[in-house]
Amino acid sequence: MLSGLATNESIAVDVAIIGGGPAGLSACIELAGKSPDSRIALFESEEELGGVPRTCHLFFGMRDLRRIYTGEGYARKLNDLIRKTPAEIHNQATVLSIATGEKGDRHSLHVASPEGLKIYETRFIVLATGCCESSLGQRLIPSARPAGIFTTWQLQQIVNIHHLKPGNRALVIGSEDAALSTVMTLKRAGISIAGIVEEDGDVQTYPLMARGLSGLYGFPIYKETSVRSISGMDRVEGVELVVQGKERGFHVECDTVILSGRFRPISQLIDHTPMTKDPSSDGPVVDMNLMTSVPNIFSAGNVLRGGDMHDLCALEGRIVAQSILRRMTSSESKEDGWVSLRVQDPIRYVVPQKIVPSKAKSPGFPSLFPCVAIQVAHTLKNAALEAWSGDRKIWESSYRRMIANHRIPIPVERFNWRGIDLEEGVELRVKTSQPIG
Repeated sequence: MLSGLATNESIAVDVAIIGGGPAGLSACIELAGKSPDSRIALFESEEELGGVPRTCHLFFGMRDLRRIYTGEGYARKLNDLIRKTPAEIHNQATVLSIATGEKGDRHSLHVASPEGLKIYETRFIVLATGCCESSLGQRLIPSARPAGIFTTWQLQQIVNIHHLKPGNRALVIGSEDAALSTVMTLKRAGISIAGIVEEDGDVQTYPLMARGLSGLYGFPIYKETSVRSISGMDRVEGVELVVQGKERGFHVECDTVILSGRFRPISQLIDHTPMTKDPSSDGPVVDMNLMTSVPNIFSAGNVLRGGDMHDLCALEGRIVAQSILRRMTSSESKEDGWVSLRVQDPIRYVVPQKIVPSKAKSPGFPSLFPCVAIQVAHTLKNAALEAWSGDRKIWESSYRRMIANHRIPIPVERFNWRGIDLEEGVELRVKTSQPIG
């Protein structure tokens, strides 16, 4: 893929971390702090470290740093912590490809930066490349692609970093947690809000918070409503909406559209490698140690699933670091007894996808992190979640409410592991569900 390009002699490191957001930074800080003699390199394609939080508002750092920061303050704190370690930080460094080594061999990274193209050889790799919001094309929304269409991340970059006002009146498409941050960013920029649009029967965030912001800022929430088209040639002029079950739509005037949510892992580096990709999440398949199907390549954060809370991603980074530290000082023997987990619609994913029942049944497992968790595609009420292995049900639990696109822990330690079919693995299903409308 890179033939014909001049490269320098390969550079040897012990651990290569790809991504400078909460997961990658936390993994690097933990590794460098507990293994200072190891050569650890972190690669971040942006000019600054910190990832998405550096463009956001409040409520960062609660579970990983044990205090509340602004997004900018949280990113700055992680940056300060990592600069105190001996880790090598490479900003504006984009990893173009991964070449996996044979069993026992080192892996290789091809990295492009202002210094040119370089090859790094490493025993361990941490994938912490994060996620992105689905684009206009991926959402299949017709338009002439006029100016004024942004994702939440782009909006926050424009407003909170570049201090610009990208429009006067905005419609937000999507109602996940990111939509609440979008609303606050719009108000900070002095942009009026035409409304939030959600296809499902209820918002995909905490309903009290959504209703509170709706009342405070005076904008409507359009539920069970789809986007028919975006009008305007040079600049957005409005959006045509249609309520489910009705043929006739209505027009909302605005000059700005914000595409919020529908996060997707940035997992292209997995392609053309032996790493197994989960078709449900589009991220890598990992075990309880967050190791991928290729030995000594680990993954943490939103590359595993799409959008999730920053501090949970940071804690996953620490778990990856601890897994690597154990493998640095132990044999490479393969652990037997893995059981695969998979899901059925409307469950979006399960992470991790491989567990060892003997570990899941251990007394300390429920308090360990990361726990096994799922997300559902739609907000559901009165749902029964079941675990099946072949034709045997090994667990069931009822849920009064399951909010879409939120992490839902699964107590695998309560499964009837004596009824497991190792070849079939475990499938998680929603038995009965009622979308909220």
